[in-house]
This record gives sequence, structure tokens and C-alpha cells, in this order.
Amino acid sequence: MLKACALILLTFLSGNALIAVARRPISTSPLPLVANDNNAQCEQPTEHFINIDNTRVRYVEAGTGPVVVMIHGNAGSVDDFDFKSLGLLCLAHRVIAVDRPGHGKSDRPDGSAATLQYQTRLLYQTLLHLGISRPTLVGHSWGGALALAYAVEYPNDVSAIVLLAPAAYADNNENQFLRAILKTPVIGDVSLDVGRILFGKQILKKELKRAFYPDAVPDEYLRYASSLWLHHSQLRAYFEDEFSLNKDLEKISKHYPDIRIPVVIVTGDHDKVVSAKHNAYHLNSSISQSKLVELKNTGHQVPQTHPESIYNALTLISNSSALGRPSVLR
Repeated sequence: MLKACALILLTFLSGNALIAVARRPISTSPLPLVANDNNAQCEQPTEHFINIDNTRVRYVEAGTGPVVVMIHGNAGSVDDFDFKSLGLLCLAHRVIAVDRPGHGKSDRPDGSAATLQYQTRLLYQTLLHLGISRPTLVGHSWGGALALAYAVEYPNDVSAIVLLAPAAYADNNENQFLRAILKTPVIGDVSLDVGRILFGKQILKKELKRAFYPDAVPDEYLRYASSLWLHHSQLRAYFEDEFSLNKDLEKISKHYPDIRIPVVIVTGDHDKVVSAKHNAYHLNSSISQSKLVELKNTGHQVPQTHPESIYNALTLISNSSALGRPSVLR
């Protein structure tokens, strides 16, 4: 039992590489990035709850203007996006961050119902309820997969997407043993609880260190993650999302070449969680109107270590001539 518990927690935040096996050559563009204004700050975001399809959804928002919707990774919440660090973004946009089902303060349907397809539909219904049409979606890691699925499922209802260290392709490394444990009645829940109590904090620190590398893990982020991610419901949502993602990515990745909106992909050159070579680079070669931005000395946690990259990406999108063909910026 203890071995099973340890294996469950070792998988938490371990970021099994979501791998594709091929990519086409990418050309290089000299287009410079635009620096954000470090003195500009967003207003304190307001928190809201709405009921969509019998599911409570939490979102926060700040600013006015064209809508930018932020989608966190796995695990995570709206608090992954520090509005104070977004600078100019909120001065020119209405910025909304949404808790995915089962994460943060949003509810989750029982079992494996919260697939990528379900979460995509829930986000669409949420934005429809808020009267939002054709937003720009910003997705980090697992949230990048959701943004891509949204562009595939609702091509006429999104204007552009920004992907931060995205998970875009399925792998063949799914741990069937862990999946079987978690799906076993009683044993799955007991293993999850024993594992998080005995090993949770140690493993969380180790995996956050890997996710932030080469940067240090901010103390406040460690406190936030420890207080939220080690709850039973959050961990179960994490594993259910991980175990359902491969199958969904196999389906939607076939349609990436059909995406015709501007796409900016931001990846770190030291990402130890999601392989940039097999995700960001391959994705960039598959979408005609895409631009890949490679951040030097940067790991997986782009929203925390380089929040200005979101504003820079939107600047690239506004310069439509820069998105005519796949290329990479370094």
C-alpha cells in the first residue's frame, strides 16, 4: 500500500513528457520582442462565481478592453496568474482567469467526466454566459491543450491563442498501474490520502524545483501550492486530468494544421516538465500562422518567471505580418 501511495504522489506534478515524434525545420526571424512596463500594474482582480451546466465556476477579472482569457495548467488555479505582475496587459485588455473543473474553487463532475472535451465545452459556455465572443486564449501547460482544443472545436469563436510551455501531443508513457489503483474503489482514495499525508510536501518541493528550474521556487508560490494542491479533491482532479489527456490529444492534434488564427507559442529552453522539442517546436511546424518564442534560461513555469511574455505575445499577434509563417524567435 505504501509503495502504491508513493508512486501516486511521485507522479504528481512530474510532468510526463507529452511527446510527438516528428517536426519540420523551422526558419529564424529577427523580429524583436517588446518589453513590458515594470511600473504598470493591474488593478486588484475581482472574484466571481457562476453556475454553468450544474457546475460552479470561479473566475477573476481585471481591466477593460479586448478580452484575454487565462487558463492554468495541471495542477493550478487562477492564482497561478499574478495580476500585479501582468503590467500593461490589464491596462489595455479585460483579463479573465478561470479555475478549471476541480481546481482552485471550481466544482468538478464525478469520475472521468471532466475530459478535455468537457472542459473545452464548459469554458465555451462560461464565456457565452459572460457575453464574451472571440477572445484571445492564453493557456499554460495543460491549459495550452485546452486552448488548442477550443481553437479546434470553436474555430469561429476565438481570435488568437497564446501557449505557454504547452502540452500539445500525447505520449506512450501513461502509468497504467497508477491508473488502475486510482480507479479501484476505496483503495484508490485511501492510497491518495496516505500518499499525500506521508510524502506530499517533500515530493511537491522536489517537483516545483524541477518546474521552476533554473529559477528558484518563490516562497510565496510554495506556500500557495502546499495549501491548495495537496487537498484530496485537487489531487484527484490532477490525476484524472493527466490520465484522460493522452486520448484527447491524439484526437485533436490531427486538426492542428486546420487552425487558421494567429498562434504564439512561448517555451523555455530549460523546460524539464514538458519537452519543448516534442511539443512547442512540433506544434509550431504544424500551424501556418504560428510564431515560436524561445526564452533563454527559462523553465516550465513561464507565467510566474516571465509574466511579461504574455504581453509580448499579444504584441506579436497585433503585428499580423509577423505571423505569416512558422518561425522561431530566440
